[in-house]
Amino acid sequence: MAAPPTNRSQPRPSRKPQPAAGAAKPSAKPTNPVIAAKGTQVPTTPGKPAPGKIGPRVLRITQADFVASVLKAGEVPDGGPEVAFVGRSNVGKSSLINALCGREALARTSRTPGRTQRINLFDAKLSDGKQLRLVDLPGFGHAEVSKAMMAQFAEMIQYYLVGSEAMRLVLILQDARRDRDDDAIGFARWLIENRVPYDVVATKADEIPKNRIGAVCARLKTEFRLEQPPLAVSSREGTGIVELLTRLRNTAYPRPPKPAKSSKPAAG
Repeated sequence: MAAPPTNRSQPRPSRKPQPAAGAAKPSAKPTNPVIAAKGTQVPTTPGKPAPGKIGPRVLRITQADFVASVLKAGEVPDGGPEVAFVGRSNVGKSSLINALCGREALARTSRTPGRTQRINLFDAKLSDGKQLRLVDLPGFGHAEVSKAMMAQFAEMIQYYLVGSEAMRLVLILQDARRDRDDDAIGFARWLIENRVPYDVVATKADEIPKNRIGAVCARLKTEFRLEQPPLAVSSREGTGIVELLTRLRNTAYPRPPKPAKSSKPAAG
């Protein structure tokens, strides 16, 4: 290593480091900007924030853990507000839970119908500090599962949904590739009769043409008597996952109604 210059009155002129031969020149624009939380800057390059640029707050699950596998509501440990996932076997319940939590194998996925035979509970912590409990219910209505097992699943699900005081929403999952599902529609009628709030999600949206998604959601809105079209999601591509998580959070923690403006009496 060369010795530093001894003549401090005449310092060496500084040189800008030159890129190595064949190295790509840095781009003036970021190729993959990081979306930061609200109130923080969005960096254009690592370590160099761009002043004045604010990114949107993206809701996500920061921690998720398996809690228990139960048969009825009385066995459930205390936890946060519950959101239940139900649908025909192989509709993508476990894959959707994994996608929401950002985990590959939190909930077990299987190609074998009827594999989920108990009620599986997962606790999730949101990036805004709120807690959710995700409830994976057994699938129903599959031809390869015996009628006796289907009856057992139906009884288990119904007793749990009615007995759980923490239940805030039941998500009925519908495969976007399939036609009308009378079993799921009948289940929705049962939820209405028992005053259990529910919504519908169209899964596997990446497996149908994009120009058909709107028609599928419109049909499901009519069949299930929804106030708004259901979300179309893809666990594989991540489509609709943030929107669904936001909807679940807002349902579990609704904003209090704004107080009515008091009318002041006219001055006498």
